[in-house]
Amino acid sequence: MTPKKILNERGISLVEVVASIVILAIILISIVNLLPQMGLKNNQNEDKQVAVNLASKELAYWQSTLKDDFNSLLANPNATFSFIKSDDTLTSDSNTITIFTTTTKSMTSKYHSKIIITKKPDLNSLPTKANQISIFIYKNNNILVTENYGYVFY
Repeated sequence: MTPKKILNERGISLVEVVASIVILAIILISIVNLLPQMGLKNNQNEDKQVAVNLASKELAYWQSTLKDDFNSLLANPNATFSFIKSDDTLTSDSNTITIFTTTTKSMTSKYHSKIIITKKPDLNSLPTKANQISIFIYKNNNILVTENYGYVFY
């Protein structure tokens, strides 16, 4: 009777069941470890996408705002301008004018911006001149999220 029991292969043994559960557990644990990383990456991509759209809106805002007052801004950067709010900071050196804003002008958000305007025009033909304007968008914790640039034509 002993040889009949050894040759009986009907059903699954306990060792096979435990081995398959262990293999499935290892596979599931490795997949579950990827889920938080994917969520973090999705949040970063969402922040980047919002910031890129915001940078484009900021560039359009500053181009249209600076167009009328650009000559007076270049002549006297320390003057008072309607587009510089009380909590904004304007600094100037020999090559650039920098505006730090605590909020973005196109919409209220958790982002703030730094605008750098070059004083020397890239296009110096009459009647139109073009100065480069760079927009940097930061999160509230001062992490650079995106940057964009364009030109102010005057």
